[in-house]
Amino acid sequence: MADQVPAVCDVLATIEGRDWERLRRLLHPEVHWTTAVEEDLHGPDAVIACLASDPPPAPPAYHELREGRMIRWIDTPG
Repeated sequence: MADQVPAVCDVLATIEGRDWERLRRLLHPEVHWTTAVEEDLHGPDAVIACLASDPPPAPPAYHELREGRMIRWIDTPG
C-alpha cells in the first residue's frame, strides 16, 4: 500500500493544478471513481468532467492502481 501513496499525491496535485490532460494520463481507461456523495463515475472523461466543476477531493478512503494508473478511487464520505 505504501507504494501507492505517491500515486494518490500525484493525482491530488494534478487535480489541484487543474491539469486535466495530465490527469487523463494518470487514470486507467477503466477507472471507477466514487464521489463523496456516492456518485459512480466510469472512465476518465466522466471523472474529469465531474472534477472540473467541483473543488478538489480529499485523499480517498480507498484507492487501487492497475498498470501504474489509478483504476479505483473512493472519496472519503463527507
